[in-house]
Amino acid sequence: MNPPPPPPSSSCNTCGAFTGGCTFLHSLSYQASSRRYCTDCLLKKNHGLFCPICFQVYDGTLSPHLRLLCLRCPAIAHRSCVTSNSGLPSASYFKCPACSDPNFSYFRPRREGEELDPKSAMVLVAAAQISAESLSKAAAASRLYAERRALEAAAAKNKAREALESVESIVALENEEQQQQQQKKQKQKQKKKKKKKKKKKKKRNVA
Repeated sequence: MNPPPPPPSSSCNTCGAFTGGCTFLHSLSYQASSRRYCTDCLLKKNHGLFCPICFQVYDGTLSPHLRLLCLRCPAIAHRSCVTSNSGLPSASYFKCPACSDPNFSYFRPRREGEELDPKSAMVLVAAAQISAESLSKAAAASRLYAERRALEAAAAKNKAREALESVESIVALENEEQQQQQQKKQKQKQKKKKKKKKKKKKKRNVA
């Protein structure tokens, strides 16, 4: 009997590799949702965030004259890494390892008990950094969204309160006008009664 397939949360969204042995999965925020990728797929989806030679994750401060762009993809490498490894002095010849070899893999899954070599360790660290930064940005964006929604809710609450106060004020004015009209009517009735009484008295006195 075949074993049941792994749940989606424990498998790579691209290649289907699942957590087991020394296969590592990293979370990555994508369009307001969290996805899981193995080390190799995560790096291949984020070529421009790290050097494909030394696996240093960029922090946005790399000067243009210190970098080389891959001819086929957004990969960015340190110029020093490329020249020291291939001896190519010009950016017009650079292709990243993934574009140079269709079967290239940044990270080869290990068997249980097999130790990571230094290069694989650097690759794993780079993938973990990219994952952590992605989740951190997503958390910051979610926090800003929540704060904005809270401000919008507070503003809507204030508008509702102002509208309610306005309605209460209008109702109070209408009630006051009605009371004033009723008082006028009562006064008019009282005046009419007094006039009638005076007329009756005059008639009696004449009689």
